[in-house]
Amino acid sequence: MMHPASLAPPTEHIVTFYRSDDFVIEQAASFISDGLAANEHVIAIATTRHWNAITGRLEESGIAYGRATGAGQLVFVEADEALDAVTVDGDVSVDRFRAMLGPLVKPGRRTRIYGELVSLLAQRGDVDAAIAVERLGHELAHAQNIPVLCGYHVDGARPLTVAEISRIQETHDRSVLQDGVTPSGGPRLSKSEFGQFHAVRFYESRQSIAGMVGQFLGEGFVAGLPAVVIATPEHLDAIKGVLAARCFDVARLEAAGDLIMTDAEATLARFMVDGMPDPARFRDAITPLIERACRGRKDCVIRAYGEMVDVLWKAGHTVAAVRLETLWNQLAQSHAFALLCGYSMGHFYKDAAHQEICDLHTHVSSDPPTGSATVH
Repeated sequence: MMHPASLAPPTEHIVTFYRSDDFVIEQAASFISDGLAANEHVIAIATTRHWNAITGRLEESGIAYGRATGAGQLVFVEADEALDAVTVDGDVSVDRFRAMLGPLVKPGRRTRIYGELVSLLAQRGDVDAAIAVERLGHELAHAQNIPVLCGYHVDGARPLTVAEISRIQETHDRSVLQDGVTPSGGPRLSKSEFGQFHAVRFYESRQSIAGMVGQFLGEGFVAGLPAVVIATPEHLDAIKGVLAARCFDVARLEAAGDLIMTDAEATLARFMVDGMPDPARFRDAITPLIERACRGRKDCVIRAYGEMVDVLWKAGHTVAAVRLETLWNQLAQSHAFALLCGYSMGHFYKDAAHQEICDLHTHVSSDPPTGSATVH
């Protein structure tokens, strides 16, 4: 998989210990957003109060959680009600909890689970029961490849002791303490590193490139990064379709200025002079798009996808395409963005210019016959 956010991390069973609701809500929303953006099935077992706040964060990230819920991709289970359902004569039955989860997990589809039921157990003093449930979570993570994130309130009505925190940590692959490391899906790049990401994707079909771009942009939206897309009308429509299928509210993103989509040929016309891209006109055309997406935010990094080079290449203007790639690299010295370029394999020939194009990028990938990406 080729993208600047992270490579797919191993499936983990993670616990986050929080003092403030804002902290756990941010972690849960990020965990759930990552799953929805990857077209995973997501189960959230949370209190109603936390769930209302989490859905608010999802909306802020451009996630159409209502559509995801309606389609059955996102399932909410009220934690207090779940606890009542798995309690027998005052004791929690792990078998009942397993039976409750069974119908919610979709066979053949990657699933992830966020849970607060264990925190409720710990808050009422039943840490042993919480750990018994956590062992089931560990089994799901490693036997069924289901990522699991659990949240524990450290300073609730009944504060957790150091010994209890240690016992809970032992049942997880990784623990997260408030003000410490965050349980995001992997390493994130710094602002300076984003400027070094200029990738090229050689694609065979509209569906292929739309899927790749949709994932590239979606991962950015989840991380709070705005996007600029410069593509042909048919590809713009296809990319919107992919984002919508991944539960992003495209209209909301566009209205907020977090997603700017513009026509490749119309943009090219603004800076082409005598068949070649003019450096000053290029900056005048592209810089306002980047600034519009950032909207004055400090340390703003955008994700950009462009097909102007492909338009030039298809028209036989290979020298102009190479020059345009160079101008993008120059622009990256003054503006922070991760750029993905697309070239149709049907119009890309193995000549000297092909190698020159590859050399101008930090990452090169293509559609192999199997339909999965190869990266060089």
